[in-house]
Amino acid sequence: MTHELFSRLDEETLSDIEFEGYILIMDEVANVLEQVQKYSKDIEYLLKSGAIEVNENREIIWIDDEYEISRNGSYRDIKVLSEKGNLFLESENVVFWTMPVQSFLCFEEVYLLTYLFDGQVQKYYYDLHEIEYEKFSVQKNSGDRYELVEYNSLLEPRDEIEELLTIYEDYQNGKSVSRLNSNFDSKKNSNEYYQLSGSWLKKASEEDLNQLKKNLNSLFRTQYPTDNNKLFWTTLKEFAPKIKDVKCKFNKKDNRAKDNYVPLNIRATNDYADCTSMAYVYNRFMNPIEKNFFYNRGIRVDQDQLAMSDLIQFLFRGCIRKGEPMVCYIPSSRMRSLLNQWFEFSEGNPDYEEE
Repeated sequence: MTHELFSRLDEETLSDIEFEGYILIMDEVANVLEQVQKYSKDIEYLLKSGAIEVNENREIIWIDDEYEISRNGSYRDIKVLSEKGNLFLESENVVFWTMPVQSFLCFEEVYLLTYLFDGQVQKYYYDLHEIEYEKFSVQKNSGDRYELVEYNSLLEPRDEIEELLTIYEDYQNGKSVSRLNSNFDSKKNSNEYYQLSGSWLKKASEEDLNQLKKNLNSLFRTQYPTDNNKLFWTTLKEFAPKIKDVKCKFNKKDNRAKDNYVPLNIRATNDYADCTSMAYVYNRFMNPIEKNFFYNRGIRVDQDQLAMSDLIQFLFRGCIRKGEPMVCYIPSSRMRSLLNQWFEFSEGNPDYEEE
């Protein structure tokens, strides 16, 4: 089934699953935490009317069983979700939906097929609910079968992958100069660590965004000439229309068949396996509101592992997944540094800095 359907399983279905002793095999992490903006005003009204309350864990509790639900059912979803323990009020106007923990606990066993789990939201969700888990590696045995073995990152062919990736770096060879990793920030005393983060992009001038557009065009037309159908790229979606160019295209009607833009959170697709070049124009941090959701409940977030995980996942949409050479434009110095740490089998560290 789809992840969306999985997240909507009702209590009766979950009870049946538990009775039958099913095993869950999940392809990639699920969306276990989501900010629900449409509920914010309704929550405020329901609090004032006494229909709900917020406990010490900031969980929204429906307390008035006789409260009349309007004919159009505008509060019915809130009532159902709060009765299942799915809704949390993080601040005065921030409401979070979380997947029911029983969605996982009802299974005899759960196998989650993903990579760099320590940097993913589902890991922090498990920590929040004190769910125990083990990490494994997949190894091919002497025959034609694969088996789970104790997790060991050294089993991964990272050296081979590094050899196949051409990662653009600024250079000066005689009169030939290229600064595509450092020419897009016109702010004085700008902190390089946060360049191309969400907040940086929101504050970027038209001049800086236009320079990024020129960089993409220059790189894939002159330095590493690539046909448009062999190129895929990403950035925050709201800025893609401002950065797109004749090489890195973006369709405003979200018709991905007419462009080569790929969403940042893309996973588990082979559609770009023939692409020989990619551009990752972003510096990944967890949304500060999401991060605070976990921090306020005693769960520390590893921002570096999160960013590394997303970048590796994005890289492996391209031809590197088939063991073929690939060109990469990653203008964020932090993201390139994290990729180099990954090549060196270096683990991330919790990042307690606020973006």
